[in-house]
Amino acid sequence: MTIGSVVNQGLAGIQQSQREMLQAAGDIATAGSVQKDSATVRDVAEPLIEMKIQQQVFDASARVIKVADDTLGTLLDVNA
Repeated sequence: MTIGSVVNQGLAGIQQSQREMLQAAGDIATAGSVQKDSATVRDVAEPLIEMKIQQQVFDASARVIKVADDTLGTLLDVNA
């Protein structure tokens, strides 16, 4: 696996996490309202849990990119 592919995986994780957080934010914004097609009231707990999970995924993906960057810097220092 190359440094570039590791960075790409980290970026993909951040982008996916961002999409999921936007969805959860929308769900939180509509929590407590009644859905049009049923009498079910939307709950706020599940979107909040999903938001926390995606925050952790985002942080982990950012750490992957940081480690790849540090590794690349070390390799460049060794070659210099």
